Amino acid sequence: MKNMTPVILGLLMLTSFFAVIDFTELEEPMVIEDTSGRAGADPSVIAITTPKETSCDDRGCRNTLMVGEETTFAAYIQNSGDANIDELSYTVTVYLTDFNKNVGMVAKDASGNDLQWENLDAMCDDGTVCDFDSTTDPLLPGNYLAGGKYTLQRAGSDITWTPIQGEYLVEVKVSSPTDADAANNAELVYVVVEDWYDIQVDLAWDTTDQTSKTDWTNPSGDFTLTVIANGSDTFDPRDVQVRLALAGDYSSATASDGTDLTQNSGITVLTAGTPATVNIYENETDPNATQDATRNVLSYLTSWTFTGSVAINTAQNESTLKVEAEVIGYTMYGPFEDCVETSDATEGNEDVTTWNNLCEVSLNNDDNPRTDADEIIGTTSTYHDIRIARMGVYQGYNSDGTGLPSTFVQSDENTDLNVGASLIYADVEHRGSNGMDAYNWDLSYSVSLDGTVMFTGTTNECVEGTDVPYTHQPLGGFGQLVGSACVMISLEPGEYEFEFTLTMADKPSPEGEPIEWIGAFDARMSNNVESMTVDVVNNLPLITSFELVNDGDLVVGQEEFLQLSVTAFDVDDPSGEGLSFYYSYQGGEMLGCGERNQTEGGTICSTPILGEYIGNLAINIVVNDSHGGQVAQTMMLNIWNDAVAQATTDAGITISYPLQYFALSDFTIATFADKDIASYDKVVLEGFSGTYAAVAAMDYAPSTTFPANDILSQSLSVTVDKALEATSLWYIDGSGKWILFADASEDVDATTEAFVYSIPANSPVVPSGTLVLMGGELAQASIPDASVSGFNAEALKGGAIGVTWGITGTLLSSDNIVVTICDGQEDCAEPFTQTVADEDRSYSYSGTNTVHGTVYHVSVAVCNEEGCSTAGKGTVTADKQVDGGVAATALTVQEDGENWIISWDVTGDTSDVAMWHVCYNRGESFTAAEMPASCPDSVMGADANTMTIAQPTAAGTFEYYFTAVPMDALGNMDAADSMNSITYNRAADNSNDGDGTNTIGDDGDDASSSVPTWTWGLIGGVVIVAFIAGAFILSRGDGEGGEGKDWDY
Repeated sequence: MKNMTPVILGLLMLTSFFAVIDFTELEEPMVIEDTSGRAGADPSVIAITTPKETSCDDRGCRNTLMVGEETTFAAYIQNSGDANIDELSYTVTVYLTDFNKNVGMVAKDASGNDLQWENLDAMCDDGTVCDFDSTTDPLLPGNYLAGGKYTLQRAGSDITWTPIQGEYLVEVKVSSPTDADAANNAELVYVVVEDWYDIQVDLAWDTTDQTSKTDWTNPSGDFTLTVIANGSDTFDPRDVQVRLALAGDYSSATASDGTDLTQNSGITVLTAGTPATVNIYENETDPNATQDATRNVLSYLTSWTFTGSVAINTAQNESTLKVEAEVIGYTMYGPFEDCVETSDATEGNEDVTTWNNLCEVSLNNDDNPRTDADEIIGTTSTYHDIRIARMGVYQGYNSDGTGLPSTFVQSDENTDLNVGASLIYADVEHRGSNGMDAYNWDLSYSVSLDGTVMFTGTTNECVEGTDVPYTHQPLGGFGQLVGSACVMISLEPGEYEFEFTLTMADKPSPEGEPIEWIGAFDARMSNNVESMTVDVVNNLPLITSFELVNDGDLVVGQEEFLQLSVTAFDVDDPSGEGLSFYYSYQGGEMLGCGERNQTEGGTICSTPILGEYIGNLAINIVVNDSHGGQVAQTMMLNIWNDAVAQATTDAGITISYPLQYFALSDFTIATFADKDIASYDKVVLEGFSGTYAAVAAMDYAPSTTFPANDILSQSLSVTVDKALEATSLWYIDGSGKWILFADASEDVDATTEAFVYSIPANSPVVPSGTLVLMGGELAQASIPDASVSGFNAEALKGGAIGVTWGITGTLLSSDNIVVTICDGQEDCAEPFTQTVADEDRSYSYSGTNTVHGTVYHVSVAVCNEEGCSTAGKGTVTADKQVDGGVAATALTVQEDGENWIISWDVTGDTSDVAMWHVCYNRGESFTAAEMPASCPDSVMGADANTMTIAQPTAAGTFEYYFTAVPMDALGNMDAADSMNSITYNRAADNSNDGDGTNTIGDDGDDASSSVPTWTWGLIGGVVIVAFIAGAFILSRGDGEGGEGKDWDY
């Protein structure tokens, strides 16, 4: 039984626990967010391109480096990730390796330094330090460093390596702090560095450093052949065979030992080297089998020379010879594959034995074929040659060919030519061996257009069209070695072919020439002909300006002519003399501005403004060039109509209405007739005092009206006899409103006068109405008699301004009461004004329009069109908040029976405080912005710091949060965060009205628990029963294992 006690107690506790659990909470789902995957920047080495990877097979290795051959390192480095790379470094390391490409130790240079270069400043956010500035050019995802293949650098210079013989692995490795995958950061290439061997051949004349000998004062020329064995390591080839060959115009050739070199068609095979007895075979296992013989050994870096002499053939005017030397083979001694011997397998002995013997092998090339051959040339002094050195076309001339060119297109350029005057030009040059030979010459030309020959002729000078004219003279002698010839033609659009043929003319020289001009055999005719095929296009003229010369508006019939000016440029005719100009409008050609060229004044059009131009005038200028090219441009102009409408009444009163308007229709006065003036007696005129009587009246109506935007200018005048004694002209519109047109007249002559109305700008035509001439002198009206009294302006809550006033005197219908408010100064640029009803005697200006602490100037006045009477004025400072930085601190809340006592400390300047309010909220704390709007509990006095508030009567347990804030005399109240709280607990609602219901908790808006009330009673009963049962059981014991003890707890 005693063993069941803990179980029973545990069950009872679980029952209590589960009773208070809100099981709805257990039903809330839990969202587990799990993301995975790798993302970010990922620098990777895609490939190493320099040095190239060495590949080897049975035939040898490709892409090897030569010992001492300096190399750089280049690679493709890519951002393989999905984020920018902002920091990057890389390392170049050269490792030793073997044929199996196993990575060994870091290789070293000749000074024992590791062949490893590290660039920690490849990319960073400082372009003055790093090679790449990531703030302006980060390595974007998918992009390559430097846009592709990149030569690796350190400290601004390329990383270089001068290798020695061996096998290497070159590693390029990149690194970045934001690297998302280090597995692709490095690449290796296998590089083999081999020794190199070279047999160098050098052939030279003994009397000149040049490969070509031209001075044959002595018909024979001595030469020297030098052969050297060079390489990265010791290289001693044997029996180096050099083929010496003669070609061209030679008469004899001998070696220094007297050997005739002209035998065998001028081909002699020489053996370079010094004779020596050397081994030619060695057996790996049998020293006695060694063989030797005499061989010519070319020792490493030791020169072997051969000298000879060759005579040029002087039997002809022009002779050329050539001596060539070329290595055709040599022998090497060593453990080559050809020396290997193997034994055959026999029955009972399957082993094969290999002997790596030493022997001689024949080779016919080395590691640098460029130095295996050389040649020298000899020419006689009588080599005759002239050539066309340059051919092309000069352009940019005026249409008549005058002026200087601006462009030159050479024959080998793939460029179009322009139409117009062009200079077909050629430079000719003396190319003979003797510059004192004076060659006479001519240049024939042919010009074809689209396959048809247009011009042919001969020329030998160029005296016009260039900045340095050339007059014909021989090439050479005492003349220049270079001359020029040209022909000026005008090109049209199409495909042209220009051809020049240069001839060496056998013509006598002019009398008195110091050297006879000669015409000799031209040794090289292939350089005497030049041709040029090119497309010729017409560049359209360019209208650079098309302007109206006139100032002001354009009115039909005006005295000043319409004047237009145009400028145009044609790249094919810079002077513009070949351009013509044509002016037209919608109706055809502009009067006096037909097609004319520049000389005829075509760039200016001066024409009268005709009636058909009225309205939107579109003027079109067309510019034509002499090759059919045409461009046009349009100018839009507004042309105004001009009319003066007039009419006269039977009484002799005349109206005149000048009008400039934007329409083709006529403008006249349709009605202007005398009218009875009886109804215009004792008239009160606005703005004037007293009454007035009319002396004449006329019905007026125009033939048509135009809106203001269609009118350029207008005026109206009425001319009357002075005897009528009119003093002013009035207009009565269709609504009966009187408008003053003129309050004075102008003398026309001794008997008549005119009343002129200057119609305001942006006004339409004066519509139909009545024109009235009034008599009597006009007396000006005055400002209102009524004025403001008892003015008062004061600040209101929230920054509002209240204004009150009274009125002294009588308000007329034309009077208005105007309220004016200015910010900061009395006469501000943009005041607030409000016209109020005549019966109003107060006005409130909203606080939304004011700024706290700003002084506002307020005035109220009675005004009419003439002005305002004396205004009531005052200043008000807007008040929206409690000043002085006053606040409550250290607020405490104490419970006193059914009341709370709230106390606080006051800080700051209290001069603006009228009272203090306590604000509170149940259930949640609040910020100043969340403070309850209604805080009825208050205490008067700037220094008040305590208040008693009655507690609520609702049942339940709640937390109440409190704050205290100041209020000024206008009702502006501060806001503050809640500063303290108190727990409220009431078992029953004291406010029960005895209606037979029980009050538990409050109205349910904020229950302290979601557990039903009856549950708590059940829990209490279960707990009591559990304790009684437990006490009974423990006091009994079991009398067995408990040894008869009484349990005491």
